Amino acid sequence: MLWTAWGRDWTRTATPDSVFRAVRHGLGGGGTILLHDSDHAAAPRSWESTIGALPAILVHCRARGFTVGPLREHGLASAPPAVATEAEAR
Repeated sequence: MLWTAWGRDWTRTATPDSVFRAVRHGLGGGGTILLHDSDHAAAPRSWESTIGALPAILVHCRARGFTVGPLREHGLASAPPAVATEAEAR
């Protein structure tokens, strides 16, 4: 999956505001946002800027009528029903 907006949140200089501005710059309807939730291959504690930017990103998206959800629901009108495994169906 490719992304259309990214927060550049892995950098040493990332702040919640810089992450939000970077995402806002590339965001449009039907887009995919790339954010990181760990320090793996990133500046130490850079994920804190990601977490700090989320409230502003969500407000921005919702104000424009964008639906926010997990990647598995990307492009779907509604989430597909859960499918039970054979063991769960018994």
